[in-house]
Amino acid sequence: MLWLQTIKADSGTINLGGSLTRQAESDHAVSDASPHIANIGRMVEDMENKMRQTLNEIYFGKTKDVLNDLRSVGDLKLANKQRLLAAELKERMHAS
Repeated sequence: MLWLQTIKADSGTINLGGSLTRQAESDHAVSDASPHIANIGRMVEDMENKMRQTLNEIYFGKTKDVLNDLRSVGDLKLANKQRLLAAELKERMHAS
């Protein structure tokens, strides 16, 4: 389970939640040096690491992409001037 919520004046309100389920099967040799519970422990740790990496890629990576698209880092006036200049250049190129 993952739940992320922020309510701040600078960033506004953000709610993000979700769940992730995974299943794995593996065969391991059981001996006195490597008992059954140790094999289960390794499998749990491996799956935890895989799920943590997946959560990081899916939720946090995608959230970062969306927020970067929504928020302007640069000056909006400059971006508007550049957009108008590009439109004007495009119009002049098609006119000639």
